[in-house]
Formats: sequence, structure tokens, C-alpha cells
Amino acid sequence: MQPATGSIQGGVSSPAPSNPRASYQDRTGLCDWQMKRVVSFLAMRIDSSVRVSDLAAEVNLSPSHFARAFTIRLGLSPYTFIMKLRIERASELLLASDKSLAEIAFNCGLADQAHFSRLFRRFFGTTPSRWRREQLAGGARKDGPHLW
Repeated sequence: MQPATGSIQGGVSSPAPSNPRASYQDRTGLCDWQMKRVVSFLAMRIDSSVRVSDLAAEVNLSPSHFARAFTIRLGLSPYTFIMKLRIERASELLLASDKSLAEIAFNCGLADQAHFSRLFRRFFGTTPSRWRREQLAGGARKDGPHLW
């Protein structure tokens, strides 16, 4: 007679897990093809409004399952990842163009210059205009910085 819990492999009984539900950290995140589709989708729409439901639909998942799987895969929420992409794009535009901060904010899908400045300061620790001056004075590369 086999034990009610566990399984027999090679004649040895393995104990049943104490908690049948996997912990949050043990669950798997998005797979490679899903990440590629999400990143491609975001690259094409970085200058417009993007909702989690749009990203989830792109990989055929519910918004809540997508958000969990995304966070497990990258360690960032979808919102934080989108904001990092936008700020990284903005930093490239700051170095490669003479556009105003308001134009750059608009081109990166941010609401306005104030929103852009707040986000930029959160990621870089300084204002966009000061960062631009310092980078251009220091001979920054034209391909821009990277947040990761």
C-alpha cells in the first residue's frame, strides 16, 4: 500500500510538501518570448499611454497575473519599468538634441515638464536641465546613459 501523501520514486517515499502552494519567490515569471513581446510593444508605444491591461493582452494573460509574473521576472512593477524606459529615452534625447524639456517630456509619453522633472530627479538625483549641462560639459557619449 502506498502512503496517502508523497510519491514513490525508486522505492523511496518522498514527503509531501508542508505548504502545497509555492511561495511568491518560487513562482516563475514571464518567459523569454513574453518579455520580448512586451519590450517590443513598449518600444513602439513609449510616447503614448500604456496600461497594464494592454501589456497583458499582448501576451494573453490577465492583468493581475501579468503584473505578478512581470514583477517576479524583473523585480520591478510594470509601471516602474515603463517609467525607467521613458526616463532613459528622455536622457538620450537630452544629450542628442536641443529640444526643450517640455518637448522631451511629450516625446517620452510623460504628462508635462513637471512630471518629467520629478521622475528624472527620482532616477538620477538631479534635475534634467542640470544633468544635461553637466553631461554636455563633461563630454558625455551621444548614446546616453543606462539605468540598468
